[in-house]
Amino acid sequence: MKKYLYLLLLLIPLGLTSCHDDDNDLPDVDFDVTFNNAAIDENGVVYVVQGESFEVESVKVINREAGKSAIITSATYFWDAFPLGTSVVEPFGFEIETSTTTPLGNHSLQISCPVYAVDKEMATALVSFTVCVVADEADLPDSASDSARLHRVVTPSIND
Repeated sequence: MKKYLYLLLLLIPLGLTSCHDDDNDLPDVDFDVTFNNAAIDENGVVYVVQGESFEVESVKVINREAGKSAIITSATYFWDAFPLGTSVVEPFGFEIETSTTTPLGNHSLQISCPVYAVDKEMATALVSFTVCVVADEADLPDSASDSARLHRVVTPSIND
């Protein structure tokens, strides 16, 4: 009889687990990211000259739900999936140095941010950019602006 009681006690935790409804409680946000010392073309590709540094001046989250706020508390930067560092001070800027050995061509810059929005689950957003490293300023596209803000629509994921 004691065997059955122990088995019954083991089944109780299984009945207490639950799952999220991942579709309903995600923050609905956009991101505005401002760059310095980088050229940005009409497709949103960020261009930098090999051997020079460029800066993400600010990362701002915007809640698309009218009248409700959203915040981020940090921004973690990745270059080609390699972690560079984390900024925990608003406006969450970060300087990224390219060296003379940084390969020319396209690279991936990703910014991971925890997102807190009113009446929503805490989530993580991953904002991605293509960064093209060029040999010198003559290789920058003619249509590119000097420094600019890029607007990204991001779908955060819930942290489990």
